[in-house]
Parts: sequence; structure tokens; C-alpha cells
Amino acid sequence: KSLILLAIGFAFTVEGADFAVESASNIARSLGVSEWVIGLLLVAFGTSLPELVVSIVAALKNNADMAIGNIIGSNVANLSIVLGSAAIVNPLTIDVQANLFDIIAAVTVSIMLIFITANKLYNKSAGIVLLTTTALVLYHAILNGHA
Repeated sequence: KSLILLAIGFAFTVEGADFAVESASNIARSLGVSEWVIGLLLVAFGTSLPELVVSIVAALKNNADMAIGNIIGSNVANLSIVLGSAAIVNPLTIDVQANLFDIIAAVTVSIMLIFITANKLYNKSAGIVLLTTTALVLYHAILNGHA
């Protein structure tokens, strides 16, 4: 029974991913913006919701290790397993010059994470800085359109 449910869940995940990609592409075309921008604004947030909920619940339960481990683990998985698998299925190319700001922003946030963790600064100020950084990246993406 468990294997059948797992297979059904996997099938729904694959179909849902296909639906999400098609819908996001249609939204990008209808708004006249690049798929990169829609990926940053909609797809990334949608796929990050489980991590957000788990980390908030863990923080509310004073389980900082779970909250932080969830985020770090998710990022490692996204950068290695997800990006690596996608590249194996179909080689990925991006215009580094056009997306340099976002690439630098991703590295900067990683460095901020190291600094915050090393100095045990997980507090409201760090949260505000991280959320502000996200807002600036999104603002830059919208402003420049990555067309």
C-alpha cells in the first residue's frame, strides 16, 4: 500500500511541476516579462513555502537547529541535487552578464548566512536585513526585466 501511495504522490508531483512550469511561462508571456523574473517572483516563493512553514513552526517551538538546518539543507539540496539533476536532463545555459546581479546576490546571501551563523545573530535585525536583501533582488529583477 505504501509503495502505491508513494507512486501516486510522485505522479502528482511530476504533473504538478509540469503544470507549474507551463503556468509560469504563460504568466511571463502575458505580462511581457522574462521567465527569469517569474521564476524569482512566483516559482521560487511557491517552492519555498514548505521550508518557510517548517522553519517558522520550528522557531515558534524554540527549535532553532531545526529551523536553520531545514534552510541550509534545502539550499544545499537545491544547488546540488536539483540544479545538478536539471543540468543532466538538459544542459542549462544562462547569460552570466545579464544575470550577474542575481548571481552576486545569491553569493552575498550565502556569505551573510555564514556571518550570521558564526556570530549567532539569528534575531529580528538579521531577519530584517535578509528580507530587505530579498526585496532588493526582486526589485532589481522587476526593474531590469531580464528580458
